[in-house]
Amino acid sequence: MTLSEINIYVREQNADGYLIYLPLARYAKVLRKEQMLQLKECCERNELDKFPDSELKNYIGRTLVPSKNIFLTEYDIEGFTNMMILPNNICNFKCTYCYSAQGRSGNAIDLNSLKSAINYFLNRRQPQGRRFTISILGGGEPLLSWPLLKEALDYAYSLADEHRLSLPISIVTNGSIFSHDIANYMKMHNVSLGVSFDILPEIQNRQRGHYETVKSNINQFTEAGVDVALNAVITLENIDRMNDMLDAIVTNTPRIKKVFFKSLISDNYFSSPKERMNYYRRFVDNFFEALDKAKEYGIWLTSPYLNNAMCVSDRFCPGIFVVTSDGDISICPCIGSRKDKLFDKFIYGHISENGKVEINDKKLKLILSHNHNRNERCRDCIAHWHCAGGCYADNSAIGDDHDAQNAYCESMQYFIERYIKKYIL
Repeated sequence: MTLSEINIYVREQNADGYLIYLPLARYAKVLRKEQMLQLKECCERNELDKFPDSELKNYIGRTLVPSKNIFLTEYDIEGFTNMMILPNNICNFKCTYCYSAQGRSGNAIDLNSLKSAINYFLNRRQPQGRRFTISILGGGEPLLSWPLLKEALDYAYSLADEHRLSLPISIVTNGSIFSHDIANYMKMHNVSLGVSFDILPEIQNRQRGHYETVKSNINQFTEAGVDVALNAVITLENIDRMNDMLDAIVTNTPRIKKVFFKSLISDNYFSSPKERMNYYRRFVDNFFEALDKAKEYGIWLTSPYLNNAMCVSDRFCPGIFVVTSDGDISICPCIGSRKDKLFDKFIYGHISENGKVEINDKKLKLILSHNHNRNERCRDCIAHWHCAGGCYADNSAIGDDHDAQNAYCESMQYFIERYIKKYIL
């Protein structure tokens, strides 16, 4: 028996020290070299009861059988609790790093198809102890379809009331559109708003444009009482300016208390493997520094890395019921157009002309089978139960680009190690 087989993972710190991590027990400890060798020997002989560290033995006993609720692949379509709507493939921005621009079709979903999808989603068997959520995002700019969305959301709320369901709804926008009608509706229904915004004026204008408009609209939404979070993509332009971004939030959008910093993953943005690797390392280092500053400001700061570190599961993503502007059902909001290269791989359903939601169960099962056990490189990784094999869409986009995959893997390992030392040790 090996240590990873009982969910114990090791990172060498130096010639004489080893970080051991038990993610399922949320426990970590640094062992000396001789202790590490003894632990390995006890494990290989199945004699862990003879390991002299009583505290560690106690925690090891908690790692052998993971809790059932972290095995996300057990869920089929009936277990999906997250619905995402990509109402259109129309956008009024030309962001330099946009993941969906290549698949932009100019299409928008019709109201009847959208109602059919909502009806299907909310009328399924309800997974015990889990709640439904609906998120609306791009593809394109969702608020360009506001009249459609308003009708669809009214319908969703009526169904939720009928089933006595709490139904949190969120919308992600580029921040270019504001109206009192939209703001009042969001306030009335407690709709959360995420605004994609690069925060620093010169960076926003270079990468996305329209800084003053977006800043003004953010402030108008928050003044109207709407719960607003900022989503900022971290590129080489702002990788070393996370603290500056937090300062700018306090100065220019002072009501903002939730911020999301997203790293670049699977794209052709980097000129070399070395540049990509350096970028990830800088992201992690700067993010941990920014976490301390955000705490001082009373800002809740997160990122995909941190979200993964704070939970354990056997899959990066639990699976999502994503409705595209073409009426297709996708597993991932990043694959939302028939022009996307990975369309055939990730689409598992469709809304027919008569409004019937048709699901390819065999294909969905195949998609959900991609978990951390499918990759040999994941077996002994300290991020095994956090990264859980990484995003299936990102991995597919990377393909055989081993430099890109290794860069992401090493950055995730590095993040988890820093997280352990900051919050668990």
